[in-house]
Amino acid sequence: MKKFIFLIFISSILISGSSFSWEKFYSIEGKCEVLFPNKPEHMRQVIPVKDLSSYMNYDVYLSTLDDESSVCMMIIVDFPAKIDSDKELQSLEGFLNGIINHREEKKLISADFTTLGDLNALDFVVEDQNRYFKGKAIISESKMYLIAMEYDTHLDLDISFNKYIKSFHLKNQ
Repeated sequence: MKKFIFLIFISSILISGSSFSWEKFYSIEGKCEVLFPNKPEHMRQVIPVKDLSSYMNYDVYLSTLDDESSVCMMIIVDFPAKIDSDKELQSLEGFLNGIINHREEKKLISADFTTLGDLNALDFVVEDQNRYFKGKAIISESKMYLIAMEYDTHLDLDISFNKYIKSFHLKNQ
């Protein structure tokens, strides 16, 4: 009987622990890797660019944390051409303004230009209806990477966020 109770105890620990075990994920499209709290869902969209007779590819990866209302996301936008290095900061700023201006209720909490290695990046926090949208946008050649989390403002997810952001690495760069 004691062995049976012990086995139930161990299996319950393993089951509860397995729902939130960070998994390394490699994106072939983005040539990058990142840790997700569990296997991400992948969506792909191809959007025509009117002026260039070309296309932009969007790859979206989503993974929920234990509380089911917090989401880790990685979005990779592949533009038709390389982004000029002297326009990278302007492009990152334009991206953030697009997020902020999408709905009136959004409020910018912070934004700072940073780097990831030798790449230009933008760290930001936006609040919308008691939820934070916190992330890092990075530009590398013709791609923009967004690594972000969305979660309720009352949650303290700084440790999880930092682990997630620091796990992002570009390959073959």
